[in-house]
Amino acid sequence: MPLLNSQYLSNWYTLSFDGIGIDDPRICIAESFTQAKVQEASNKSAIQGDIGTHIMDIGGKYYTSSVAAPVLIGYTTSDIFDVFDLIGLYTVAQSNTVVDVSSAYVMKSATIDISTETVRASANFEGDYRVDIATYVANAPDNLYARTARFYDVKFRIGEIGSIYFIGAVLSGAININFDIDKVYVLGQSQAPNFAIRGYSATGNIKVALTPEMYANILDDPTKVFGTEQVPGQLITSPLLDPINNSLAGSVLEIAPFYPDPGGRKLILGAYSVITKMEFSMQQNNIITANIEFASYFNKNSSLLTNI
Repeated sequence: MPLLNSQYLSNWYTLSFDGIGIDDPRICIAESFTQAKVQEASNKSAIQGDIGTHIMDIGGKYYTSSVAAPVLIGYTTSDIFDVFDLIGLYTVAQSNTVVDVSSAYVMKSATIDISTETVRASANFEGDYRVDIATYVANAPDNLYARTARFYDVKFRIGEIGSIYFIGAVLSGAININFDIDKVYVLGQSQAPNFAIRGYSATGNIKVALTPEMYANILDDPTKVFGTEQVPGQLITSPLLDPINNSLAGSVLEIAPFYPDPGGRKLILGAYSVITKMEFSMQQNNIITANIEFASYFNKNSSLLTNI
């Protein structure tokens, strides 16, 4: 049996992103990467004497891609980043005023999943060019020694949940960042669109272990957990409780080392959040849980990512 050429194996390659928010190409350490070239086309029926396809409407052409990986702990080189960092770089850049560029590659959505099994980040992109993969057998980045983040590396909270109440009872959570991106086509230009960033938002959820008494007397008490109900003439949100380090903002994800250590990473989804749904669940032989969904006041004044 012949030996398979290692040029067919993904591990011998690196990914290099140089889009919005990244000044110089840097290597992104990823677990999976997919990319597609899309050309929009659809059948157009007509009074044509036959029911087959004779006419097609062919529209725009663009690229889509997705990248995912566990969040990494411990790497020391500035030549690389993980997908968590990549999400931060694109979010910061796209939330600010975007200048004219000759070509574009933009982040459409991102998700960070937090559980006792893994801390995983994924992002989806669109652009008018492809992400080129670095040369085969490229030199590995210097000082690339890391491990995947686990449950003991992460703190996640929404206002009072996980900070004042339910400390040590957070089981899992997720953060979703979405950009409203429109494709604008101009007469006489190529099939590639212009990408217009029209808005962005952040939502998420957090799951906690609790007793029925805690659910009734804490979680469902709007005087203790703010943002679950409104009062006429007022805006009631999960508040920015600590203006010094923002550690108790509307919703906060911290990756160790934790504050005040300057080496950690922190994602703050706005100064305020509104709780949109609380679901209490009891199953036989299982821990009693509540899943809390939230929407954040997410804007350019939010502290997105630090120390990346």
